[in-house]
Amino acid sequence: MTDIWASEPRFQEHELAAVMQQLFEAGGVGAGDAVEATSALLQADLRGIESHGVARLPGYIRRLRGGLIDPDARLDVLRETPSTIAFDANNGLGLIAGRRAMERCIAKAQETGICMATVRRSNHFGIAGTYALMAAQQGLGGMAMTNSSAIVVPMFSKEPMLGTNPLAFAVPTGGLPFCLDMSTSTVAFGKIEMARRAGIPIPAGWGLDADGRSTTDPNAVQGLTPLGGPREMSGHKGYGLGLMVEIFCSHLASNAWSHEIGASYVSDAPTSGTGHAFIAWRIDAFRDLDEFKADLDAMLATLRGNDVSDDYPGEQVLIPGDPESEAERYNREHGIPVRRTVLRQMAEVAAECGVEMPFTLE
Repeated sequence: MTDIWASEPRFQEHELAAVMQQLFEAGGVGAGDAVEATSALLQADLRGIESHGVARLPGYIRRLRGGLIDPDARLDVLRETPSTIAFDANNGLGLIAGRRAMERCIAKAQETGICMATVRRSNHFGIAGTYALMAAQQGLGGMAMTNSSAIVVPMFSKEPMLGTNPLAFAVPTGGLPFCLDMSTSTVAFGKIEMARRAGIPIPAGWGLDADGRSTTDPNAVQGLTPLGGPREMSGHKGYGLGLMVEIFCSHLASNAWSHEIGASYVSDAPTSGTGHAFIAWRIDAFRDLDEFKADLDAMLATLRGNDVSDDYPGEQVLIPGDPESEAERYNREHGIPVRRTVLRQMAEVAAECGVEMPFTLE
């Protein structure tokens, strides 16, 4: 298998973090929040999800500096019960609002057994897995969802109406947490952007052009298919999942829905604010935690030990989260890869902010 990163530079986490924190602070973000926002973005890159990591930084900084995101926004409580809480992010940085909301959700779940939280009027919050893993790392189960600007085409339509509307689910095991982190579109739009940066075609079935026809040219993509693609491949199920996330993050959260939301990571598009939803629960509210983990470990071991199909020679049976965990292990050892095009974009925004880049682009 070709190493797509063979010609791209790698950096240690602290090297990237130092300049990223300076850029967030140049955008008006407080020092502590800058550290947390940087950590959230780098977690995406560490886990091999480059579409939601450093590549998103220039858009965040320009939106902060342009007054389109409020770096000082408060996370206000709108409604609260012992096991629920509804927040208003007041157009704050989603990377911070999401973390604060999930922290409160986890704390309430530890007291009552389970908690659900919603957030309205936020911004792009990175990868959903970050927040589900926050719960799993404390021995709880966790889920996270968010809506986003319209880019997914409903079944039988050719006009984008829904966001990629990702969801994540994580629970503890005897080893690394189980973590499912997925969009409800066939592919996240970040994969289209990655193909554009790399100058390579995309697989058929990922994207649609302006006329609603399937295209393999990433630069022609105007819409994404729902998870599964056409109805013959069960795309209607992905469409339904996307609507489920939409209802949690828009209507339940008293927030705009995807068709009304502007892109929250590009430099100048106005936004009506994205919505999020989080759930955390105590495993021991249902059964003994150690017994749960032992049974889960046994099931996962059986799945991993299953024979590989002849159609996939050289592969192994995977569990959701395995590729991301392996990417994180490798990237921590060898450095985080960053495409030169992304480094150039970082250098441009650093120059705008008067921040010196600590490494060259060569």
